[in-house]
Amino acid sequence: MIKIQLPERPSKLTKELELELVERFKRDTNDCVWKAKFIKDAVFDIAFGKCAYSETKLKEEGKDMQIDHFYPKLAYKEKVVEWGNLLPSLNVCNRHKGDTDPASVALINPLFDDPKEHLYANNGFIGYKDEIGRNTIDTFDLNNQSYLFIPRSLLIKEIGDSLIDIEPWFEIDISRFVIRLKQIMSKGTQKAAYSAAVSTFILENKKYVGYKELIKKKLLWDDELCDLERNMEFCSMRK
Repeated sequence: MIKIQLPERPSKLTKELELELVERFKRDTNDCVWKAKFIKDAVFDIAFGKCAYSETKLKEEGKDMQIDHFYPKLAYKEKVVEWGNLLPSLNVCNRHKGDTDPASVALINPLFDDPKEHLYANNGFIGYKDEIGRNTIDTFDLNNQSYLFIPRSLLIKEIGDSLIDIEPWFEIDISRFVIRLKQIMSKGTQKAAYSAAVSTFILENKKYVGYKELIKKKLLWDDELCDLERNMEFCSMRK
């Protein structure tokens, strides 16, 4: 989970329309007013096409997007289409959360909280630093074996193997080595799947740390590498 910047509300979602949709929902709670295409499209974009909680890429390999009402819609009808209360969620995370009320069970809202203050990542496992972190892991089932932990772990193993595989290129073709390192680093940036877990792994990986030192000695640590590392630092969740 990473901190997300809430974009501007969709221009179509005027205050007048919001009030109209709220009244519709109050009259009939089976009326899914939040499923208007322009709302769904805007919510999908909030987290770069990822689940705001698990960072799974949505709409890929059967990973359906659902709109999570951070404050549950039945208990907070006035917030049913409130911009900032709608987050893109993996169907599994949303089902597991159900009607959990953040007013009763403190949870991380990545739009307003910094997850790294409450969570840490370790080789695909998400751990907690405090009660809010523990509640969040349990509520969204962030260590779900089949849907989340195994895919994160496999991706991290693949990245670890790639960091080993590129080593010979440092002597063979330094330019190609740097290009491949940048490609690996990009997998730990905001738009990538599981960026919090991946960025933490890369930044703490001994191969990566060694490569960085060698590249700096050759004066090849350029602005793009600096930007990639800054982005990874932003995403990382260290202990």
